[in-house]
Amino acid sequence: MSKKILIIPSWYPNTDNEQVGTFFHEQAQLLNNNGFDIKILFGVEKELGFFEYLKTRLKQICNKDNAVNITYLKQDPQAYAFNIYHYKKWRVKRKLKKSKKSYQLAFNSITEHWQPKLIHGQCGANGGIYAHYLSENTNIPFVIIEHQTFILDYYHKKIQRGIRKAIENASKIGAVSHHQERCILMNNMNCNPDIIWNLMDENKFQIDTNKTNDKFTIATITNPLLIKDSETFFKSLEAFQKICKDDFEAIIIGNDAFNDISKANSSYFESLAKKYNVFDKCKFYPQVSRSEINIYLQRCHVFVSTSIAETYGVAIREAMLCGKPVIATKSGGVEDSITVEIGVLVNIKDAHAIAENLLKIKNKELIFVPEDIRNHIINQSGKDAFIKTMTDFYN
Repeated sequence: MSKKILIIPSWYPNTDNEQVGTFFHEQAQLLNNNGFDIKILFGVEKELGFFEYLKTRLKQICNKDNAVNITYLKQDPQAYAFNIYHYKKWRVKRKLKKSKKSYQLAFNSITEHWQPKLIHGQCGANGGIYAHYLSENTNIPFVIIEHQTFILDYYHKKIQRGIRKAIENASKIGAVSHHQERCILMNNMNCNPDIIWNLMDENKFQIDTNKTNDKFTIATITNPLLIKDSETFFKSLEAFQKICKDDFEAIIIGNDAFNDISKANSSYFESLAKKYNVFDKCKFYPQVSRSEINIYLQRCHVFVSTSIAETYGVAIREAMLCGKPVIATKSGGVEDSITVEIGVLVNIKDAHAIAENLLKIKNKELIFVPEDIRNHIINQSGKDAFIKTMTDFYN
């Protein structure tokens, strides 16, 4: 009989944004098809003004509108969503208490005929906190895999305490890189994390040199958050333009629509491109499907990441599955996969080092074997490797 696992993600693909948390969905889907019985439970937290909150609560009471649904989240495996409404002026303590109770009610409704043997919180904030709460009330063991940049001071003190209690009481803790493990332990957490590299599905990304552009092409996937340091990317293009005699092209995939993909645009990146006089070299793609990412990656000659910190680096490894060499800053999680045989690591914010290595790759002073790059990632975190790692982690 398949082991029943309830996953509580901190974000998940939904009808408002199909791109957010896609790796959570892909991991759950693979496990559900390979020896596990997986279900997803996710509360959609919404903060309302006073009268809107009263109106919503009255509607809930009159219509008994507290049920979970399978229409909001991406399915396969079965994923249950439910709404959690907060009055926006409530204190964090009250909001957290309300959310915990809402998770318990939703849990009760989906476990009448299906009882998990393990609860898996994806990230301490706040999936791990809710997993811990449910575990305390049901005596079902729970585990946490931490994916986010682990800076406790970012959170309210009440959330900080919740994260610490969850991590220190979990049956097992996973970290998606050695950098992430170090960050967790630097916060004086009483735990011993296992390294659980994210799934990199080799079937979704392929080598196809026939689709590579004739013009030398650089690609990046980013967002406007400070931690991605997009400005250094455009600085590196400016520096490259000064030392490269031939024409080149840059593909920039990304936007700032973290909640609503319909609002996706490239205005932030376009302004940086103009600032550094490389706008005419750039093509911007604010909204790209998973399948389209594969196509754009195959067009490029090299992928560049300029992050200040990466807990893992999904986009970087997707490019590597396409056989593309990567120039990346020493941002943490990427360092587990990039060696001198398959890519280049440079210091954070070193735009000139990026430009110099772009020129070496263009001029074939640096040569990498696409199959070696791809196989390195498959051996580390491809489908078979991920299933084995998670089977051990869940046991």
